Parts: sequence; C-alpha cells; structure tokens
Amino acid sequence: MGKFKLKLSFVIVSMTVIVILATSSVSIWSSYRNFNDILMQKKIAMQEHYVKEVSVITESYVQEKLREPNQNKSIEPYMVQVVDKLLDERVVSFSAFIKSIIVPLLLWVVTVLVLAVWLAFKIARPLKKLSTSVEREEMQKLEEINGWYYEAQSLKKVVQHMVISSESKIFDLTNQLNIDSLTGIPNRRRMDQILHELIINKVPHAIVLIDLDDFKSINDTYGHTVGDEVLKAFASHMQERIEKQGMCFRYGGEEFMVILPSATIDVALELAENLRIKQAMLDTVCGRPVTMSAGITALTANIKTANQIITIADQALYKAKQSGRNCICVVGELFEQIIK
Repeated sequence: MGKFKLKLSFVIVSMTVIVILATSSVSIWSSYRNFNDILMQKKIAMQEHYVKEVSVITESYVQEKLREPNQNKSIEPYMVQVVDKLLDERVVSFSAFIKSIIVPLLLWVVTVLVLAVWLAFKIARPLKKLSTSVEREEMQKLEEINGWYYEAQSLKKVVQHMVISSESKIFDLTNQLNIDSLTGIPNRRRMDQILHELIINKVPHAIVLIDLDDFKSINDTYGHTVGDEVLKAFASHMQERIEKQGMCFRYGGEEFMVILPSATIDVALELAENLRIKQAMLDTVCGRPVTMSAGITALTANIKTANQIITIADQALYKAKQSGRNCICVVGELFEQIIK
C-alpha cells in the first residue's frame, strides 16, 4: 500500500455494505435458481404423468364405450382422480426445500461470519500490540507493528511521538536535577549518588576536594559576573586535565570535587598536583592568577557513608588552606601530608 493507509471506518462500512449486498444477491439468486430448478423438474414430471394418465383414461374410456355403447358413462370421475394426483405432485417436499435452499444459505452465513471474525482479529492485532508494548515499556518494538490501516498507523505515530517527547523531557529534567546550570558539570546531588554507589558496592576510589583560593575577593573586586566566568573556566580546565580518569563535580560555591574510581591516593595526588600547577599558570578573565587548594583522601574499610569520606577530604582541604593556600593536603589511613 506504500504510504496510503486505509481508514478503519471506511473499511468497516465498505466491507459491511459489500458483504450484505453480495450475500443477499447470492442468496436470492441461489434460492431462485434452486427453487426454479425444483419447479421445472416438477413441471416436467407433471407433463409426463399428465400425458400418461390422460392417455390411460382416454383409452379406458374409449374401450368402455365400445363395449357398452348404450350406457351414458361420464369421464369426469377419471379426470378428478388425475387432477388430484397431479396437484399432490406439485407440492415441493420439505426435504427438497432444505437441501436446495436452506443449506446453501447457511453456508453463505457461516462464510460471512468467518470473514467477519478474521477481519476483526486483523483489525485488533496492531492495537493489541501497541497496548502491550506501552504496558511493558518495550518501545523498541513499536517499529515492528504493522499499522496496515489509517487509525492504527495514526495511533502508532502518536505513541512514538509521545515516547520520544517523554524521553526528551525526562532527559531534560534529569539534567536539571544532576547538572550544575552555571558550569555545566554534574552537581552535588549527582556527586552524592556516585559516592553512595561506590561505597555501597565497596569499589576502591579516591576523591579530591578543591577550593579556589581567595575567590571572595574576586567577586568583591570584579563583580559576580567575572566570578562566574572564573568558575566556568576552571570547571572546563579541570575536565580537560582529568579527562576519562575520573568524574568532576561542582560541590558548591567555589568548591569542586573529583572522584577517581579504582584509583589510589598516589594517582589522585599526581592528577591534583598537575591540575594545581597548570591552574596557577593560566590567564584568567580577572587578569590575575587564580590558584587552588585541595584535600585528598581514599576509601578505607572504616568508611561507611559518603558524608564520612567527604568530611575527611574537607578537613584535609581546611589544613591545605591553613598551610598558605595553593597547596594540597593528603590524608591516608595512617598518614597526613602537605604538598606545596
């Protein structure tokens, strides 16, 4: 059919009219032919019997007259007998009526019912598949559904459009919930989810909590617009340096966090130190260097929640700040180290 799709209402009305007309016409024509055949057969039989009976009666009557010419004997009783017999033979038997008329009509009715049931199932099949796919959330199977008539095809397109629209809205809402609107990197909420999953699944990892040094003075001196640009530039620089080794998050304000799954403290320290040195050398929109301090720690057996490991990293960051900024504090299970 190509792009042309039949309208279900048109199909139903057309098929109903065609079936009724065809069935009625065929039934009437068949009944007429059958009944006409019966009458013709009876007519032929009546003619044969009539000729025989008249011949017998005439012959009997003539012979009787020849034997008794003086008796006045009427032919009427013979004719009455013949007429009665012929009238009886003109009646069509019930069995012949059933066989020739009712049986063909019933066959046509059964055929029409079978076609109607088949058409109903064929019409309902794509609708049932649509319902099942939506109910089971098997949206990839929508393309496999054959919408062979207009309504099914239209409903299929509407469902597909709704699915695409819903997925797009869900994606947008998820981004709004998990992405920081200013820097474009994942936010604190997503960070907490990732840390919780790593700790629950006991996946070894290290974290780096970063704070931009003396950021309040940038806002106070150059304004919050410049401050926002500094934050966006640092987020972009941080993602470039970390690449695929870990995940970057905006912890809040001028604080950021890097999570490094399956990484040791030594790997985290190397990445953080490289980032610190490069950041101090970058040109910024405020015209002065913007340095960073960081606190580093890793998952240990006694850490059970995300808040615990964040608290340890925050304490390490505080010690780095207290040590003169633009430096890194590492807190291991049995040691603490300041790197400048």
